[in-house]
Amino acid sequence: MIGRQAYAEAHARRDQAELARIAQIAEDCDAFVRQAMEYLVEPRGLRQATVERAKTRRGWPKRHAALVDAHAAWVDVVGARCTNIWAAASVRRAQAAYTLLCFALGDWTIPEHIRVPRAASS
Repeated sequence: MIGRQAYAEAHARRDQAELARIAQIAEDCDAFVRQAMEYLVEPRGLRQATVERAKTRRGWPKRHAALVDAHAAWVDVVGARCTNIWAAASVRRAQAAYTLLCFALGDWTIPEHIRVPRAASS
């Protein structure tokens, strides 16, 4: 009886820690998407011309549509009670934003003020 109770408490603590980790990953991905979209809407510095030219290139519409679809899926689940579903949608949206940002920058590196989470770049 005591062993089962101790096991249940340990399992509950482990689940709470896992949910906190998942929520942190999702929040990091959401912050990255905000930073990336702000930069793509209003690029600054030497990279500005490259980003503006990328918007007219052939691959832009496909990558932009993927980001729009991922964002729509994220909006659908943002109020969901299930943290796993919200986190998965956040990661998919961050991956789409990362793909679009890398395409827009071409050979340039991602600006230092944009922090790319590991989940977005994998």
